[in-house]
Amino acid sequence: MLIDIEATDPALAGAAHRWAGHHVGALLGLAWLAAPNHAQAQQRELAAPVEAVIEIEQAPGSEGCPDKEAVFRSIRRLFPEREFRQSSTASGSAATARVSIRPLPPGHEAVLTLLPPRRGQRVIREQDEACRGLADALALAFVMLVAPPDPQAAPESARDRAQPGAPAVANPAAAAAPAPKPAELPKSVREPERATPSAAAARSYRAGVGASLVGGVGVLSEPALGTAAEIELFHRRGWGLSLQGMRLWSTPAEAEGGSVTLTLWGLLVAPCYRLRLTAAAGVDACLRFGVGSQHAEVQGFLSPESGNYPWLVLVPQLSYRQGLPGLSERLSGFVRVGLVGQLRPQSFSVRLADGSGENVQIASAPNFGVMAEIGLIFGTRLF
Repeated sequence: MLIDIEATDPALAGAAHRWAGHHVGALLGLAWLAAPNHAQAQQRELAAPVEAVIEIEQAPGSEGCPDKEAVFRSIRRLFPEREFRQSSTASGSAATARVSIRPLPPGHEAVLTLLPPRRGQRVIREQDEACRGLADALALAFVMLVAPPDPQAAPESARDRAQPGAPAVANPAAAAAPAPKPAELPKSVREPERATPSAAAARSYRAGVGASLVGGVGVLSEPALGTAAEIELFHRRGWGLSLQGMRLWSTPAEAEGGSVTLTLWGLLVAPCYRLRLTAAAGVDACLRFGVGSQHAEVQGFLSPESGNYPWLVLVPQLSYRQGLPGLSERLSGFVRVGLVGQLRPQSFSVRLADGSGENVQIASAPNFGVMAEIGLIFGTRLF
């Protein structure tokens, strides 16, 4: 304010100058008092609770990713100074966001969109199949779009005046000095924790242990049924190894009043390749080489006697694997079909016990067959 007073009477001029000085001092005092009131208003605005609604849609294969409860827990942990009230229904004053999560190998993709009247969208890529870190990333994106922290919410001068016993500001113009540079947000708030390249490489291999029911035609001389157990080790690029042991029993081959019953202990080793279709589903292709011993139990014939015979096969296989809902990172079911090629076919001819000495072929040698499996496998990352 500029006050220009012109008077010829010295007494009148002195009174006018005293009036102007008194009012200018009052105006400066009002301006000095308004500064902390404005800062307090900003603090009250930041302290006001924010009503929030977050809707999350999880596509098939992303059922293990965080839900809205996990996101709100991350908000409370990362921003303890703010209050976000979780609401189940959208209202005019609520900040509403919709999140769509879908598998996008390797990992998942989340799209966070603010609904009108607010505007904003963020796309987050999470390379971890278990979605670790996605809740923090969604919490950070939501808060930064809806109510970002104000770096000038509490200037240093206002805090000094609020402390009991703090010295008064002698010069009101000092209150208008620039506020000190706000401290940087903690790393956990600025950006969700990510695995370092060395940590990611340390989790490149995945091991599994499984069990299955096995059935086949042409695996032995007669249709067979049994069980199998296996261990596997796969690299994240899809290459892997599988080792499987099986125990099979066949139906008896009967003729001329006698029978031959075959059982098998077998071991199959295979190089494999895994093609991921989604984060929870995939197709495995394996070429299994099998060795084993089949035992022939002979009854009602003079010869041969019961004994053990070699079993050598080559089995190209295809299998479909699907992670179980809520456990896709750990537990999967699979269906497997393979073509069996006998590398050393075995047939059985017996001598009748009626005294004729005639030989009869009772179990023919299979050259090709089909083997099918259904089972479960438990997997985890080792190194």
